[in-house]
Amino acid sequence: MKDKVIISLSTIPPRFRYLGETLSCILDQELPADEIQVFIPQVYKRFPQHAFSIPEIPLGGGKIKIKIVDNDLGPATKVLYCAEAHWGTRTRIIYCDDDRLPDPTWLKSIILATDKNPENAIVSAGFHFNNRRLHTVSDFRFPRAEKRRVIENLGYVRKRILQKLSEAVYGRPFQKPSRSAFKRSGYVDIAAGLGGVSIKPDFFGRNAFEIPEILWTVDDIWLSGLLEHRGIGIWAANSIPIPVDGASASIEALCNFVLEHHDRHQANLKCVKYMQDKYSIWQ
Repeated sequence: MKDKVIISLSTIPPRFRYLGETLSCILDQELPADEIQVFIPQVYKRFPQHAFSIPEIPLGGGKIKIKIVDNDLGPATKVLYCAEAHWGTRTRIIYCDDDRLPDPTWLKSIILATDKNPENAIVSAGFHFNNRRLHTVSDFRFPRAEKRRVIENLGYVRKRILQKLSEAVYGRPFQKPSRSAFKRSGYVDIAAGLGGVSIKPDFFGRNAFEIPEILWTVDDIWLSGLLEHRGIGIWAANSIPIPVDGASASIEALCNFVLEHHDRHQANLKCVKYMQDKYSIWQ
């Protein structure tokens, strides 16, 4: 039986008017998803003053389902409720960011990579810990993914030059081309949600919802730590193009968010320390 494929994401009020751009790109895939689920909390942690409303969806978006949830889990809202609703089922969830625009081959590339590695989480973007003193499960999984330098991707460089020339000629912005981040596919330590992450619902359990204060701001570290605790590999496939920034990418970006004197870097470190203490990983 073919697994059901669901694209799962969330968004924030300042980006509501831009969500249609992302959803249109997700709808316009060579290999379409069975369903697209957008999770909207009743009250947002970052925007408590926001009067509850629902973003508009594109015309023809019959596959798009708006899911209203009581609690805001931060950026992990984009996947955890969807996973919970499909525990024990044959479903593949691809969670992604609301400010990224995938090209038409994106989902097909993810599904093909998933079919080859069904027991792993599949990513197009991710990274290794720079501090190699940290012991990670992926240290014992080979091959390790190898990053591609921009200059090594001549096809991308040509498209980028053409983009810049077009902008100069026509005096308006053109969409930046997508590219693959890795020269060689392999395992990474951290899954970056911006490029899309393919998981099984049961990869995350009830403990995934028990997010301490501060840590809810750094979903990539939180979710990747939970995968590592369960011994689930994070496979970076060099065949998947990373979605490019949309118009909302700079609007209330979490990378610029500071909570109780913790910026993104400090919150990441705090989350790593929590995972070390709680689950004895990344020692």
